[in-house]
Amino acid sequence: MDKIVTSSPTTLGWIEKVKSEIEKRTTSLKYAESKYWVSFKSSETNRNAVYLQPQKTQIRLFTKLDLSFDNALEPTPSSSGWADTYPSIFLIRSEEAIENAVKLIINSYEQDLHL
Repeated sequence: MDKIVTSSPTTLGWIEKVKSEIEKRTTSLKYAESKYWVSFKSSETNRNAVYLQPQKTQIRLFTKLDLSFDNALEPTPSSSGWADTYPSIFLIRSEEAIENAVKLIINSYEQDLHL
């Protein structure tokens, strides 16, 4: 996990915890990472259910969930097709937010199954 250039040791640790929790709860989501992003891809649909964008002090979690799903969701700052596919984000700013992030990832995956 050392190739995500925008992250920090703290946010890399949070990603590892998110990954571990997802692996405990489902085998249907496959973890992948690139230079700037982490994703969890559905093995059933072969589509990414969420994207995580690690930064130095936070992680932006892009979901397929409607804003009304959870009060902690914010409108995506992205435009056009990206915003249509990932209309909401959740900001992970502390280790305490990981539990909610995992819940949102699983729900985004379930939402993706119905698209």
